[in-house]
Amino acid sequence: MKVACVQTRACDLEEADKALENALGLIEEAIGEGADLIVLPECSYPAYFVWGRQDYRQSSLLSAEKTLRLFSERAKEGRCYLAVGLVLPKGDTRLENAAVLFGPGGEVVGRTAKSFLWHFDRHWFSAGESYPVFDTSLGRIGMMVCADGRMPEIARILALKGAQVILDPTALVTSEGVRSRLSNAQIDYMLPVRALENGVWMVVANKVGLEADTILYCGRSCVIDPMGNKVAVASSDSDELLTCEIDSTGPSLLPVGRKPTAYQEIAEPTDVLPITRILKECLVPDETVTRVAAIQLGTHASVADYLSRVEGLIDVLCRQDTDLIVLPEVGPGEVTVWCESAHRLTQGLAGISRRFGCGLACAIMEPVNGERHQALHLWDSGMLVARYRKLHGAHTGQGSRETLAVVETRFGRLGLMIDEEGLVPEVARCLMLRGADILVWSASRSTWPLPTLARARADENKVYVVLAASMGQGTSIAGTNGSFLAAALPDVEQAIAAQVTAAGARYKEMAPSTHVVWGRMPHTYDLLVH
Repeated sequence: MKVACVQTRACDLEEADKALENALGLIEEAIGEGADLIVLPECSYPAYFVWGRQDYRQSSLLSAEKTLRLFSERAKEGRCYLAVGLVLPKGDTRLENAAVLFGPGGEVVGRTAKSFLWHFDRHWFSAGESYPVFDTSLGRIGMMVCADGRMPEIARILALKGAQVILDPTALVTSEGVRSRLSNAQIDYMLPVRALENGVWMVVANKVGLEADTILYCGRSCVIDPMGNKVAVASSDSDELLTCEIDSTGPSLLPVGRKPTAYQEIAEPTDVLPITRILKECLVPDETVTRVAAIQLGTHASVADYLSRVEGLIDVLCRQDTDLIVLPEVGPGEVTVWCESAHRLTQGLAGISRRFGCGLACAIMEPVNGERHQALHLWDSGMLVARYRKLHGAHTGQGSRETLAVVETRFGRLGLMIDEEGLVPEVARCLMLRGADILVWSASRSTWPLPTLARARADENKVYVVLAASMGQGTSIAGTNGSFLAAALPDVEQAIAAQVTAAGARYKEMAPSTHVVWGRMPHTYDLLVH
């Protein structure tokens, strides 16, 4: 099908007529280009910043009925599906930040409301509490609105309900100061990860320009394929029409299987979760600082060569005051004589940890009853303090206990992940809800964009992610806002290090009154744990 993202220029509330005229004009253009599906931004009419409920109601705006009729007529005229973000009344006193999907006959196919309200919009909008998916002649379509893309639960539920395409009317803002470089974390890495982790298409329509002299939109409306690739992207500073042909006929396929019984925290009341108690703890920031490192390695001919190289790098890191070091997963390919080496590896790495008095984490492929499984070992000064057996993907072995691991250590609360578990949003989410400040991710060779995943997991959970992978796979350390604190060169064996602090990971606000923990709606997430 041919999809069209309508990227409109922002207008203030008093310019609502102009906003409507612009939107309708671009819809006509999309119809003229034969679009089967047209998507408009969040709050295309009347505006995103409506000042307040009374200001909205006292403005000279079209009624909700007339507004809906105008867009219904355009969908019918073009014999197409049309999704548009609108401010609509909800009851007598509240408003709703809604996305409405019209069908080719002008009918309302479905409607949803923004669930994860952002900053000031929670002053006048009521949060949506359902995530419907709609059957259409183009396939099964789900919708979410803007900041909903920062909550991995929402897109996941839509995918589990069978959505093949997720539409995202947005009003994504930016703090950049150069028009040609405007962007937003959701465009850069969060929405590509939403598409990838759920195996769905994403169609994103955003605004450009300045609203209320304070809100700058970044444009970059885009279409993202189920592998997380942006196959079409608009500019950052022009109102325009972005069109793209996509094939959404296949079912959405999750890249890694789920283990719902391990995710019970996701649907539990927030006030009973470990993170609630932890966020209320007092701490002295300077006393929670840890120097963490990730080592990037290539292939080694023998266990002895591997251990020698690791020991040399750790010697340097410990002379540079490093406390905790993460190694890539070790298995066939990393050590060519792996088959008889698992025991020698664990003993050797424990000895290195003891020798230097450091924390050391590494996932190792181990033979068990003729099978292979991966387990992440965590040593502190040579003592094994945790051993986490992988739950997701290949090499989990038989009889794996379905539980995720958060370990309290002198380095902070560590959440443990192995290889493709970084592609499963529930894993990082549950580790955060259990209180992890740092996610220790021991990975190997992958076709997945590991650094992009690390940024998303860090930002959506407000934790640090220490990713150690094979050479060329993107070894990196991500901060709680998704930025890289350190990153390795792609073509050399290298160690990288950075300072992290539990105090940083305890600050969970993305914007005022927009909280990663308190802003979740666990009573709506039951589908994720069954």
